[in-house]
Amino acid sequence: MQDLEFVAKVKEAWKNPEIQTLATRCFHKRFNCTPIILEKVCASGTKCFHDIHYLFEDERGCPIPADSCPINCVVSNFTIFGVGNEPLRDGIEAPRRVGECIVFNVAYKVRVWYEFFDTSTNCLEVRMASQFFERELAVPVTDIDGGCVLCQPEAVDLCIRRINLDCIRAVVVPRPQGYPSTFPPYAVEVTVEKEFFAMESGKSIVCVPTCVEECIDLPFPVLPGECVPFEREAKCDTFCQETDLEPGRCGQCPPPQP
Repeated sequence: MQDLEFVAKVKEAWKNPEIQTLATRCFHKRFNCTPIILEKVCASGTKCFHDIHYLFEDERGCPIPADSCPINCVVSNFTIFGVGNEPLRDGIEAPRRVGECIVFNVAYKVRVWYEFFDTSTNCLEVRMASQFFERELAVPVTDIDGGCVLCQPEAVDLCIRRINLDCIRAVVVPRPQGYPSTFPPYAVEVTVEKEFFAMESGKSIVCVPTCVEECIDLPFPVLPGECVPFEREAKCDTFCQETDLEPGRCGQCPPPQP
């Protein structure tokens, strides 16, 4: 509640004509670029993937029956290798920037429950098939505000976050072409939807606008009852000044500066 009151007071103060005049004066000044080192987001992007997997056997090692009907499908044990506390495995590279993409490896387990008619018992049975899968994925990223100017180009941090992970389809199909005939004749075809956000950041050289001269000339504090002189901002940076006590001073050539 206090924060809302503070914001309201700031907005009210900003509408003050005196503050607006000072701000306008600041914007009319020239600016310089002061380089500083600052943590900056260099590039980011999102990408959705649909991966199709085939499960040929249940957890007992029995082939998937032809009359199987999937009734549920879940994805679990999800891992991004090299992110957080997840170690890398042999043959798997750490997340990295490759061209205009951030490339990384993931692993997860797919479980499918299905019904089928067991002729040995003349009953409707339910069994489960499961398998681990690994994928290498590439999320395209776009530079933000021109990317980063890094003192050490390799000193970047990669952030990869899962937005969505779900099994969106499961259906029994004949063995797809490309699998050898030694595989069972039927499989559960599973579609897993994955969506990721990827970001690259680092200590970049950033330009901070600074005024060539002092941006805002703050007025002297006014005491209660004190008369503030009427003033307008002078348009000239250099000038000759004379008073009624020394007339003709600015009639000299060249006119003296104050």
